[in-house]
Amino acid sequence: MKGTLSEQPLAELIREISSRNFSGTLRLERDRAQAAVYFENGQVIFAASNLRSLRLKEYLEKRALVSEKELTPLSRDLSDLDLAAAVCTSGLTTREQVDQLLAVMVADVLRVVLLWTNGSWDYNERARLGYPIEVPVDINSLLREAGHRLPLKFVSARFRNPNEMISRAIGSETSGNNLLPNESFLLSRLDTPTKLQELVELSGLRELDAHRIIYGLALSGMVTREYWHHAFRAEKAPTGKEAGEVAPPRAKTREAEAAAEAEKEIAELETFLARLGDAVDYYEVIGLSPEADANEIKLAYYALARRYHPDRFHIQSGTPQHARISSAFARVTQAYETLTDPGARSAYDAGLERSRQFSGSRKSKAGGAVGPTEGFEFAVGSPDDEFQEAGQCFREGLQALQAGQLQLAVKQLAAAARLSPRDARYRAHYGRALAAGEQTRRLAESELQAAVKLEPAATMYRTMLAELYFDLNFHRRAQTELKRALSIDPNDAKARALLRKIEKAGRTG
Repeated sequence: MKGTLSEQPLAELIREISSRNFSGTLRLERDRAQAAVYFENGQVIFAASNLRSLRLKEYLEKRALVSEKELTPLSRDLSDLDLAAAVCTSGLTTREQVDQLLAVMVADVLRVVLLWTNGSWDYNERARLGYPIEVPVDINSLLREAGHRLPLKFVSARFRNPNEMISRAIGSETSGNNLLPNESFLLSRLDTPTKLQELVELSGLRELDAHRIIYGLALSGMVTREYWHHAFRAEKAPTGKEAGEVAPPRAKTREAEAAAEAEKEIAELETFLARLGDAVDYYEVIGLSPEADANEIKLAYYALARRYHPDRFHIQSGTPQHARISSAFARVTQAYETLTDPGARSAYDAGLERSRQFSGSRKSKAGGAVGPTEGFEFAVGSPDDEFQEAGQCFREGLQALQAGQLQLAVKQLAAAARLSPRDARYRAHYGRALAAGEQTRRLAESELQAAVKLEPAATMYRTMLAELYFDLNFHRRAQTELKRALSIDPNDAKARALLRKIEKAGRTG
């Protein structure tokens, strides 16, 4: 197989070869520069280049492991692996030192050639490395790094269909992967498959920057794309005999036991949804104290995922109940991503503490609950940089929302909500912007619910939530929120008008 790197860049070739468990050699050429990447069962086991700065001889000299004088008697025509064997045999260095140096060299070779956007490639499945060696390579990190460093326009051109579905990879772990804050935030919004264009809007970033993050995550296997540009032909599907035509019989269960188990699962699910409905911060969402360490948070998240991930309830897809589950688990994922990232968690904890301190001083001065306007005034007037930035983002987002510029509104309001997660007004208006998009309404519900929990006496947020439920045809839930709003403020004209509209729709329906 042959091709050009402008059509199939090395990062995508490695991803495809790895996914198909191919073995062989991938040779690359750009002008006079050449490189080879060796695979065994889909794993990168070695890489080499003819570039002088990427040859083992240079590494041995730069690291002062072997002097130039000591290397002179050895043949200049030796390959990197032949030279490695020669310096070990002659006693100039140890095998362990050489292996460590080879690992560094291979990673450097890959870092360079992964950025080639022109040139040619040639894959030969019969060509194998003639040495029993397998250099440890953290290929996923290198692929994600390449996604960050490739030219923005080149990366963006790899996405040709704005309606392509992007999904979070099953079983992908984010802790320990040194994710950037924007990567963590984007992953937290990807609880269910989402169209590329809508994911870009949710990210709050420029399209080029969002494409770069998604591309890096996809290359490293943390998210999956619907449309890759494949270089190799699709493999023949296995025959019935190869796949196994007869499935093993499943053990029969008695109806009574199955019914009892189903009833128990429903009860536990309702308890979970109710608990998340009452949660006002990420620690309450994940079900742990602020003193919990990263490992405890990871274990708690995976325990929740095993029991309440929306994929477990796919049979209910399209129902109001499945929408509730998706919305709830989106909050769990967002909490997990934030609390397992040391930098994001530190910033979040600092924001919580500032909000608590201000809330306490605000209530002591007012002698009671405080409306959302006062919180916003504090946010934009505080000398703290993050609060000032949040306020600026909120103003710009609100103006964009009122002007019908939905994409800009989502971007700016998302930034405000990230910077000040305990400000109910930011969360509510971010939810309102998300509610305008059909594919983002599950996230809109969680933001509006968060606003209600943060300021339960603010009827405006309950009415916003009721409007969302009405648009989703969840009339009973909308009525419940409106009745709660009117019990707080019987003169709330907007809540009363919407309640009459729902009751009228019920009578005419």
